[in-house]
Amino acid sequence: MGEEKIKEVEAEILEKLEAELEEVAVPVAVTPPEHTKLLGRINDMDEKVEFVAGELSQRLGERIGLTVGLLYGVMIGIGTYVIFLI
Repeated sequence: MGEEKIKEVEAEILEKLEAELEEVAVPVAVTPPEHTKLLGRINDMDEKVEFVAGELSQRLGERIGLTVGLLYGVMIGIGTYVIFLI
């Protein structure tokens, strides 16, 4: 008798849950045109920022490369000068 009662209660609970799930509607969002325009503008700005950041990094790299190249050139020049003095 106890098992039958448990099965009846479980069946009632399942029926209630199914009814609640059927009532719950999933909201559907439609993107307004302003939102699409805003995302487009943000993407454009993001591309510009990335481009400028890349250019600045490239110029910094060129400066560092020039400095390191000059340093190595001076060191090799001094080494060559010392070798010819000996």
